[in-house]
Amino acid sequence: MQALSSAAHPTEAPSPDDGDFAAWVGTHLRAVWRYLRMHGARPDAADDLTQEVFVIAWQKGAHQLDPAAAAMFLRRTARFLFLRHLRDQRPAAELADAVDLLWQRDCAADAGDGLLQALRECVGQLEGRARRAVELGYGTDAFTASPRTDVAAELGLKPNGLKTLLQRVRQQLRACIERRQR
Repeated sequence: MQALSSAAHPTEAPSPDDGDFAAWVGTHLRAVWRYLRMHGARPDAADDLTQEVFVIAWQKGAHQLDPAAAAMFLRRTARFLFLRHLRDQRPAAELADAVDLLWQRDCAADAGDGLLQALRECVGQLEGRARRAVELGYGTDAFTASPRTDVAAELGLKPNGLKTLLQRVRQQLRACIERRQR
């Protein structure tokens, strides 16, 4: 994603507004990447697709649109690129529609910052084995995600026991986040 700050159309000479475009990218980069992750893109795929989104935005002059129209252009472009990325998976379009609704409801106003903060606070309220399972299984600011078999072994659980624990924890986190968003 870092390479985006100097992205220019490969066939065009740099223009005087390159710095403006880099600032514009910086404004929207986090939201586009998170939007792709909400769709289910893996981090490396989200990086690549985000880069493609901004190359297209440069080519189409999307940085000259008003902020709301630019954000919509970026999301639509990201959605199209992600669906093309998943073209062999038929349910992807239905999932994309659901993600769009969730994004508009929960993330559009602040690029997902509020939702992420609520998640961090809710994870912070977890205790003991549940908290450790989240830290090790999903990774947090202080931990890198570990393979599920390693997490299960460290917690003294069988893989199915870890799966059940994580299902319960996700339900707790979902309820906690929903309470905070009311």
